[in-house]
Amino acid sequence: MEEIKKQAGFTLIETTLMLMIVMVISSAVIYGTSNKVIELEEKKFFRQFQLDVQRAQALALSQEQYIVLKFGNKGTSYSTTNSNITLFENRLPSHISLSEDSKLKELIFLPSGMVRNFGSFAFLTSKETKLVTVHIGTGKLAYEQ
Repeated sequence: MEEIKKQAGFTLIETTLMLMIVMVISSAVIYGTSNKVIELEEKKFFRQFQLDVQRAQALALSQEQYIVLKFGNKGTSYSTTNSNITLFENRLPSHISLSEDSKLKELIFLPSGMVRNFGSFAFLTSKETKLVTVHIGTGKLAYEQ
């Protein structure tokens, strides 16, 4: 006679063990991915900030007016104005803010495109403080960590 094989399936211990392995792998992937997302968001913000500074400088040159890029709302947003007219404004990502210890809180462009004030913007990020240095005269930006 043929022996009938009994197929009972997986035990509760085997199923629980497999579920735990899947959860550990999933959480490791999610944790690694979330750090990358924050890192990419920081890079995107600093690139946008550089473009906004260049845009403000170009507006000062083309309109031959003073243009002010100023931080407000406790360092969580900045706006660019000329003669009390807001040209554009941006909010910082939730994990980035301008430090209260930042030497610069605003940047003033002269009608010639030169900057009136210079120094460093100090931004608090999720991991560290990043400095964006504005050089005298030309208003070129340099990034430091």
